[in-house]
Amino acid sequence: MSVPYISVIVPVYNVKSLLPRCIDSLLNQQFTDYELLLIDDGSTDGSGDICDKYGKKDSRIKVIHKSNEGVSRTRNRGIDEAKGEWLTFVDSDDYVTPDYLSSLYACIGSEIDLVVQYSKHIRENGEPLYDEYNLPECKIVYERCDFGKMVKEQFIAQRGQIHSKLFKTELLNNRAIRFNSEINFCEDWIFLFNYLNVINQKICCSPISNYFYIDREGSLSHAENDFSSEYATFCIIKDIALEFCSKYNANVIDLGPTYMMHKAITLVTSRAQLRSIKDTDWDFFRRYFKVTSMKTAVDKWMIDHFYSYPSVLFLYLRTVRKFRKALERHNLWTIVDLLRK
Repeated sequence: MSVPYISVIVPVYNVKSLLPRCIDSLLNQQFTDYELLLIDDGSTDGSGDICDKYGKKDSRIKVIHKSNEGVSRTRNRGIDEAKGEWLTFVDSDDYVTPDYLSSLYACIGSEIDLVVQYSKHIRENGEPLYDEYNLPECKIVYERCDFGKMVKEQFIAQRGQIHSKLFKTELLNNRAIRFNSEINFCEDWIFLFNYLNVINQKICCSPISNYFYIDREGSLSHAENDFSSEYATFCIIKDIALEFCSKYNANVIDLGPTYMMHKAITLVTSRAQLRSIKDTDWDFFRRYFKVTSMKTAVDKWMIDHFYSYPSVLFLYLRTVRKFRKALERHNLWTIVDLLRK
C-alpha cells in the first residue's frame, strides 16, 4: 500500500453491536486515499475479532491489538502509527456519510493547519437528538490573527470534540501533541486547544455536518467524576485557555474554562475540599463564570458572597444538591428558567 493522504483513527473497545456500521461507513467513502487504523483496546466482547475480519478483506485497514489502557492512550497509539499527512478521529460507535473524507479533503489548502466540520447527535435507536447549532452559512477561512474571533463565532469551546476535524500529523508529532491519559473528562477539549496553541497558519471551517455522533448511556461522556478529578482538570484547562487568549487576543469567557470549576464545586463532599481551592482560582471563577440559567445565577451569587466561608458554602451545596436532583427528576428547571425570563 502506498503512503495514504489521510489516516482515520478508530479506537475500539467493546462495541460489537455498533462496530460493523462504523467500519462499513468508512469503507464506503468516496475519497479513497486513506488508511483505516482500528486500535483494539483489549476488547472482551469480540470486537477485536470483528476488526480482524475486516482487516483481512481490505488492504487499507491496519488492525492493532493492545491491552486495555483507555481511550486517550488508544488514540495516542493511533497517532504514533499514522502514516497519512492528515489524520481524523472517528469513535467506534459513531458513523459517517460517504462524503465525510471527501468534504474534509476539499477544505485543505496550502496554508491550512486545521479543518473543522460538524456533526449530528442521535440516540442509540437512531432518533435525532439535535444538530449542531449556529453553523456557518458557507466555508470560512480564518487567519491566525482571527482565531479568537473564530472560537466565539464557531463555538469551538462548546464543540470541543475532536471528530469532524482534520489535523496535520507532522504538526502533532513535531510539537508532541497527544491526549492526556491522566484524566477522563474534557480530554478532547484539551487536545484540541493544545493543537490550536501551536498552529502557525489558517483554519478552515465548513458548514457540512456528515458525522453521526451516538449519545450512549454508559459512555465516558456520561461518567460522573469527583471533586478532585474535576478540579485538577479545571487547572489544566485554565492554563491552556489563558495561553490561547494571550496568543490570539480571545476572551476567556468564550473558552468556558470556569464550567469545569463550577462542576467541581457542585461535587464537593467536605469543607476541606473547598479550602483546597486556591484563592487565585476563586478569583478567576468569580471574574469569568458566565451565568446561563437560574441555577448558575444562584450558585454564582452564593460563591461570590461566601467563597471565603467554607462552612456556609458547604451547607448550601449539600442542601441544594438534594433539591436540584428533585427538580431534575421532574424536569422543573425548564419551568424555573421560563419564569425567570
